[in-house]
Amino acid sequence: MTDDEELRDDFISILTRGSKNNTYKFALARFLLEHSQKRDLAYIENKKKNNENEVVSFQDIANKFLKYYWHQECKYRIRQNYNDKKPPSVIVVIREVFGEGYIPNWGGAKPKQIKRAQEKIREKVFGTGYKSQVVPRFQKLKGQQDRHPFYDYDIQNGRLEIKPEALEFFHLNNKVLMKAVFLEWCKFLEKINTLPRLIAKVQSEVVKRKSLAHYRKIFRDQKDCFYCHRELDERLTHVDHFIPWAYIFGDESWNLVLACQQCNLTKSDSLPNLEFRADLIKRNKDHQDEIKQLKDSLLRLNAENKWEPEIIHHYDNCKDYGFNVVPLP
Repeated sequence: MTDDEELRDDFISILTRGSKNNTYKFALARFLLEHSQKRDLAYIENKKKNNENEVVSFQDIANKFLKYYWHQECKYRIRQNYNDKKPPSVIVVIREVFGEGYIPNWGGAKPKQIKRAQEKIREKVFGTGYKSQVVPRFQKLKGQQDRHPFYDYDIQNGRLEIKPEALEFFHLNNKVLMKAVFLEWCKFLEKINTLPRLIAKVQSEVVKRKSLAHYRKIFRDQKDCFYCHRELDERLTHVDHFIPWAYIFGDESWNLVLACQQCNLTKSDSLPNLEFRADLIKRNKDHQDEIKQLKDSLLRLNAENKWEPEIIHHYDNCKDYGFNVVPLP
């Protein structure tokens, strides 16, 4: 077996067979792959020639951990371990620093908050002195002796030392290994989450939203605001995601309604009160046969056209995951 094959088997074994109480191993694997892409082959060859490790500070890794987990927690509410009453330290830090409210964009965080969170993650996750949660455990596999195929480390001085042959391996096999990381990360998350479109949410730190303007034409027969029932002003008519976009993670016609500017801005990225759920179901029933886009959307929700329980489930599940309910109108 070649060195490359051994490294591949070790890496896949860590992802698939390594013991995991949370998702830290996937996050560290992602960091190693992303870091390797910053180095060109000439740089890596020079490292190999001189048998010189690539030194990375724990603080740099902690900074990336904040980016990986920030949008999963603040935007999508993705649970990262089995015990929801005792989340991983990185999630505890994010909630302490940023609060538990929905934050749609990284730009909603203040620089001082980001710096404080990065430092706390460095301390809580990567440790001080001789203790660290993730770095020593990453390379350990049950039934095997303590091996360091990818890196050595110095916990006291807070640094990771990636071996040059591992740096090359990560660089040359980056795309296929990254796919494996996201696949296994999401397989783990699917066991503890009931959220839709998990893979897309984990991968997507920044998502460019599409314009919803054409839905005003699709629902042009709706003359009043869905929530307050005031007559809609054509210039100030908003297309609203009834169940927040951050939960559904898509622009499905069954979940879109026309609202006045005031109601849409008041509701923002929250759920409306429960009584509106019945109104949405009735709207979909009444118009599914006359609006093709709506019918197609409902069939994507349930191919047998038994979609009502699905909408009820998504509303209740979204609420259970901590999305706020805003009284309207």
